[in-house]
Amino acid sequence: MINDMDLPDQFPNPRDTLPAYAQQWWDRFANGAQPDITALQQIPVYRTTWELFCGFTGRNASGTAAAFSELKKAERNYYAAVRAMYPNQYRVPQTDYNGMVRDALDFYQDGEKRSASGIVGGYVPKEHARAVANRKGQRKRMRRAIEANKPHPAYAAITSRIGKQGVNSMAQDTVSMTLVRLMMEAGTQRTLDTMSYEVAELKAQVAALEAFQSATEKRHTIEDAGQDPKELARSMRASGKSLGEIAKATGRSRSTVQRWVK
Repeated sequence: MINDMDLPDQFPNPRDTLPAYAQQWWDRFANGAQPDITALQQIPVYRTTWELFCGFTGRNASGTAAAFSELKKAERNYYAAVRAMYPNQYRVPQTDYNGMVRDALDFYQDGEKRSASGIVGGYVPKEHARAVANRKGQRKRMRRAIEANKPHPAYAAITSRIGKQGVNSMAQDTVSMTLVRLMMEAGTQRTLDTMSYEVAELKAQVAALEAFQSATEKRHTIEDAGQDPKELARSMRASGKSLGEIAKATGRSRSTVQRWVK
């Protein structure tokens, strides 16, 4: 009697030749799972695993590709029908929304006034610009556009003042409303930054004037007392005072004091 366990395996299972991650796909197919259409199109190893499985089990692998082709065809027909029903509906890619938001935020840097319709008109044909600017239901697209402009200097400046949630809340239901909100915030931030710079400059000027006044008063005090500032500086140096202390006491600069005490 022949023991079939001793016979060579005439139909080896291709699963054993696959990498571990592909064996997991094989097992899912064996358990009745249908292949992922997108993975079949984009992942060569996934497609190869499915074809091997179909060949080993006697299934038709091409049926899935045909189904995918029919799905894409139906999708194209659907969008063609929508375009036919709404001939004036202009499709705007997300990259253009990103550019519109960037242009609105540029007001923070250049201070050039611009309108929402003017910004939209830079990306959309003139005959569609108004419709796109006032089209409702654009909040998600505009929020994505704002997120895409995180590297913009205005984004960081505005976020530091009103927070990330405040920035995201500027995404409105229409493109024009969103751009107007962004330009208002960019303009406000520009004004605040300008004022902060001017205040800092004024503080620096006041400090310089106060220092000059203090030095002048000290010089006059020494002169009124009949003291020689040079002799006073040498005396203070001899008693261990630093150049800075002497300069402060005599109302002179450090370089002047250093020449006197050589």
